[in-house]
Amino acid sequence: MKILPFLILAGLAVSYLNLSAKDEKKKPANELTAIASGVVYALPRTVIHMEVEAEQEIFIHGPYFAYAQKYLGINDAPKADEESWTITNVRMDTYGEPDPAAVYKAMGNIATLLSLSEDGIMVGINCEVKPEPSKVIANILPFKPADKGDTWTELSMHSFLTDKDSTKKAGSSFKSFEEKAAEAASDILKYRKKKANLLAGKDDKFLPDGEAYKVTSTELDKIINNYEALFVGRKIHKSHHLAFEVVPDGKSSKALVAFRFSPTTGVLPASNVSGKPIMLELEPNSDLKQKIEATVTPEITTKGIYYRIPVVTQARLLNGSEILTQAKMTIAQFGVITALSDGLLNGEYSIEFFPSTGAIRRIGTN
Repeated sequence: MKILPFLILAGLAVSYLNLSAKDEKKKPANELTAIASGVVYALPRTVIHMEVEAEQEIFIHGPYFAYAQKYLGINDAPKADEESWTITNVRMDTYGEPDPAAVYKAMGNIATLLSLSEDGIMVGINCEVKPEPSKVIANILPFKPADKGDTWTELSMHSFLTDKDSTKKAGSSFKSFEEKAAEAASDILKYRKKKANLLAGKDDKFLPDGEAYKVTSTELDKIINNYEALFVGRKIHKSHHLAFEVVPDGKSSKALVAFRFSPTTGVLPASNVSGKPIMLELEPNSDLKQKIEATVTPEITTKGIYYRIPVVTQARLLNGSEILTQAKMTIAQFGVITALSDGLLNGEYSIEFFPSTGAIRRIGTN
């Protein structure tokens, strides 16, 4: 009877050893699978994002311009529409995206230590990297031209029909264009006189205080201006916000066409050759780049983990010889790609990278 518990314990121990042996046999198989397949990662390239603010001014000639001198004594009333544009502000910013020319595969155990961003850029090795908030880059839709057809919804407050004449068999008839112009001019003179009487205190209606006088005067000005616009035209102002992006190739520092601009048709994409090109001039720091290239020696590495050493670049946005805006930017493409030393990849070190440039942010020990 004493032997039975001993036999049971021995059987349990043998079973546990068998299960452990099976687990140990499975583990190398999983490791070999990871080594065989590897992990694909990308280095970032820098995208330059530009936001352009512009003011559009549209002048629409009045439909009664031909009668401005006859009824209101206004000479040379404009008879054609005009449009003009002005760039009021430009901002430049950068962000990173995966570089198709810098895609690599990590093999071996080091592949299990990589941290990648949501778009596949390597952001860390042997450490947990908190993902940075996604930068929403929106290409703002181009402007919509002003609808000139809705500018003159009513040519005057009077009817377009003449009053019925009981002496004639015919009914009402449409007024001529000049008759409508004469009515509008008569209204202008009437409201001008009303405003003059109001300010002189000759108006029949008594206004209780100065604020009432101010409100009444403002409303009369609006009516007068609306009617005068039928003869001298009116201006429409619109503000527009547009966005463009340029990806430098890193091979040349020559100027690139960022977008185009026309004083009469506005801010246009680079593909629209009707506008003058707005050039993005990039000037990488050549001394810094040469020093980096001279310092970085080709690494003999068996693990093949690569990163970028970017270069500071002077960026200028030019409208001819006029500088619209300028800034110093760190551009990944103008830098150098090199390999990490195998000594940093033995699992004892943690490495973080900037997701926008691929440069090393921090090296620590675990």
